[in-house]
Amino acid sequence: MAERLFLGNMMVTELGGLAIKLTNKTGATSVKGTLVDAHTSVAQAFALVGVGGVDPCGIVYGDDAGEQVADAVECWVVVTGIAQVLFTGATTLGHFARMSIAADTGDAAGLAQSEAVPTSPFATDKHFQEIGHVIEAIGAAGLAKCVLHFN
Repeated sequence: MAERLFLGNMMVTELGGLAIKLTNKTGATSVKGTLVDAHTSVAQAFALVGVGGVDPCGIVYGDDAGEQVADAVECWVVVTGIAQVLFTGATTLGHFARMSIAADTGDAAGLAQSEAVPTSPFATDKHFQEIGHVIEAIGAAGLAKCVLHFN
């Protein structure tokens, strides 16, 4: 079984993601795989990325074992590498992963969409909603592995 490596406020997850500790300030218990952004009024904390938002910065991992974390408690957030991302629907290998927008079926704050890589003129706009690339296909809503990169 793969192990996690802890380096102070950093952790390498068993999937190969680099996670950092931030405080959960979503107002609720953390949900593994949700998309987050830096909180706008609490230092070293995160909030859920809203529908149609831009520039997410991480994916919720949870506590040391990947379990849920209460609001106002430190939580691991994967910022690069491989992470399980929570999708609103099925994913396709080779698609890019992005945050939800209002036009999406099942759009919700903090959830991702799997989409074919866009072409011009939409590539530039969606570039700022991209979180990475899908490397695990799933047939319905749920967690799927992605190689993360935030723009």
